[in-house]
Amino acid sequence: MAFFSPAQPVRRLCLAVVGAVALQSLSLVHGVLPASAQVSQASSEPNRPAYQIGSAGRFNEDWSVLRGVDLGATDDFWDRLKFIPLAPDQSVWLSFGGQARERGEYFRQFLFGSSQPEQSDAYLLSRFRLSTDLHVTPYFRVFAEGKSAFALDRDLVGGRTTAFVDEFDLLNAFADIMIPLGEQASATSRGGRQELMFGSQRLVGPGDFTQVPRTFDGSTASLRIADWTITPFWTEAVPIVHKYRFNESTSDQKLFGIFSTGPLHLLPVNLDLYWLDADNATAAFNGTTGRERRHTLGGRTWGKIGSTGLDFEVEGAAQFGTVGGKDIAASMATANLGYALPVARLSPRIYLEFDYASGDKRPGGGVGTFNQLYPNGHSYLGYIDYIGRQNIISPSAGLTMTPIHNLTLSLQQYFFWRASDRDAVYNKAGGVLRPGIVTTARYVGAEVDLLATYNFTRHLLGYAGYSHFSTGEFIRKTGPDKNSDFLYAAMQYTF
Repeated sequence: MAFFSPAQPVRRLCLAVVGAVALQSLSLVHGVLPASAQVSQASSEPNRPAYQIGSAGRFNEDWSVLRGVDLGATDDFWDRLKFIPLAPDQSVWLSFGGQARERGEYFRQFLFGSSQPEQSDAYLLSRFRLSTDLHVTPYFRVFAEGKSAFALDRDLVGGRTTAFVDEFDLLNAFADIMIPLGEQASATSRGGRQELMFGSQRLVGPGDFTQVPRTFDGSTASLRIADWTITPFWTEAVPIVHKYRFNESTSDQKLFGIFSTGPLHLLPVNLDLYWLDADNATAAFNGTTGRERRHTLGGRTWGKIGSTGLDFEVEGAAQFGTVGGKDIAASMATANLGYALPVARLSPRIYLEFDYASGDKRPGGGVGTFNQLYPNGHSYLGYIDYIGRQNIISPSAGLTMTPIHNLTLSLQQYFFWRASDRDAVYNKAGGVLRPGIVTTARYVGAEVDLLATYNFTRHLLGYAGYSHFSTGEFIRKTGPDKNSDFLYAAMQYTF
């Protein structure tokens, strides 16, 4: 089976290779340091913070650890940009960061063969992020981060939509004010544009795998009391509607509530508790339309089970409110049990997981469809990104291991059924993948994911993956039903 047809231009692949090589070359930048500086480097390097890549905020990196360090003598060129003193006592300082990512993708029979004008296509995605972080004493800081996303030759359905192209935009632009409240307590107020990331990010996260991560305008307040953090927030979503200028938030999509997290001292586990409110001017769920006022109450606990090698995670949420004049009654639950096998050289972990999200019982009545809100969807329910956390039942299993240093391999298998045979199957964006009233068939299909991730240096990360979705009875009875393949490879450089 050939993944690339002769009609697909070879230049797409060439450009992907060129981009990857360009990023690889950046990892050699620190080699321009004078030999004397490298020789004089002491055996102890500064304890730098880990780069918060993926669906984690770069604003959570604390580069104040470089205060007082001779940055001209370290083995990393970028240290010079991570802590730039602006005052004699170094209480005012500036930091710069950035990221460049090139990813080539190929779909065979996208959306089960229903894509137009092309059912199969290869294309290149490019994304760049640049940030600056100004600290004025430990009590005030300003953080700003811009992003640019480009897509080359994407001919699948939608083409170069704003989900793939946002050439000039602002991802973060906020100010923090921190008020100490004693040795074990503090309060931080944040206002402006910001990424939101709560807990597992099953319901609220930026979705970094996508070309255009999600962001909000509004305010948050983080109250730290001992080991617990309580975060009330009020925000408006920033939909990506402009490709070539800054996007603006809209009062038609509000998200607010309280998220808290900390250890449960009675047991050796951690606990998240949250209340999330969504107020959307227009919404549609299985034939019920109108203003959506939806309340989500949920919790999550996770931890290790003694010294058995077992670990677990359980999360659940209930939703109530109204859509138009109809009541909402929806829920979700997930449970994961993992086991770290005692093979030190491979560090293998196997797991079993079960996911459930409710669906609607009948079109046009009360709403039973769970609303997944604003999730980091790619991390869950398959990397091909077809299935969302709405009207779904999914048992899954997986294996991860590290056969050599810096290389992580994973294998995952999913099976999907509709929770309600009268509701649709929804995609990762919350839209309808296939309507649900044509058939009562429940089995949607199965997906297998393979992923390899390799850290070339602390700056350069590469990954490649393959996903295959085998269609089930529901897909076969609701339209084109060809099996889908997704192949991708990326190089990502972060400083």
